Amino acid sequence: MIRAAVPPRKVAPDLTRFIRATAHVRRMSDVHQKALNALNARAKAAGWTFLVGEAEGFEHPPLAAAAALWREKANGRPMPARSDMTARAMKPFMAQMSLLERVTDNGRDRYRVRLHGSALARYSGDATGKWLEEVVGAERIGSYLGIYDTVLALGIPLRVVSRYQAPELDYLDGESFVAPLSVPTSATPIILSVTYAKPRTDDVNFAPSFARKSA
Repeated sequence: MIRAAVPPRKVAPDLTRFIRATAHVRRMSDVHQKALNALNARAKAAGWTFLVGEAEGFEHPPLAAAAALWREKANGRPMPARSDMTARAMKPFMAQMSLLERVTDNGRDRYRVRLHGSALARYSGDATGKWLEEVVGAERIGSYLGIYDTVLALGIPLRVVSRYQAPELDYLDGESFVAPLSVPTSATPIILSVTYAKPRTDDVNFAPSFARKSA
């Protein structure tokens, strides 16, 4: 008996988009986790009040949405391009976002703030166009460099929970989605940071949900 050929099975468009958007997502590798554990240990030893972890389990829903958008725009690549994150796509997060680039200046690496959202500027002033060390005190600059250098070295997005130490911000706790974006003009990605802050309610227990993984 000759059977009729069976046409190829069609995959629903929504499922196809989901597969493409999540094709690159894997469990965080042991190498990545060890690097984050090392950064958290370094922060604890230095008195930097932050913890980093995998980009999941956000307390603020907009950060979960930003992480989902980043993964969707990556579309199977290690990271999305800066051009993928258009003003229209990022509109819900524009007031809370920063863009930073690492450049070599006179033989040393420095970070320049390319964009500083209006909501963040209300807390700490507009940093757009400034070098990071112009807006962050010398006693805290190492904590920022540690986070940004780690994002670029690993090429992965992170969740960062911070207990701010700057005098003008020391009544706030912050939660951030920090992720790399590729750019065509440089081998070094730029950094996207979306941050939400809230008044501090507990001066003793600083233990985000992923702290156990970093112990």
